[in-house]
Amino acid sequence: HGDEHPRTLISINNLGELLQAQGKLEEAGALHHEALQAQRKTLGDKHQHTLNTIWSLCRLLHKQGEEDEAKRLCREAVDGAKEVLGVSHPTTKIFMSNHWGIR
Repeated sequence: HGDEHPRTLISINNLGELLQAQGKLEEAGALHHEALQAQRKTLGDKHQHTLNTIWSLCRLLHKQGEEDEAKRLCREAVDGAKEVLGVSHPTTKIFMSNHWGIR
């Protein structure tokens, strides 16, 4: 499908999630950043796939103690999901419920 195909970028983000779960945070971060940069370029900032990757990166940064950047990305994901998906969408609800756990 190509390096910037939406399915490829989802797979890159998913691999980042797996590495994050394994505690390989630096490697996970590289993949999340790669996917996010390409998704912003090809899909836009408010596409659901882009928002999911923003959320993944937000969670990673929180784990790494980068609270200010984590909060900024988390707010971007929550606000984008509310705007694009609506407040009653399951993804928005997940983002909103977990957002407040990030200090």
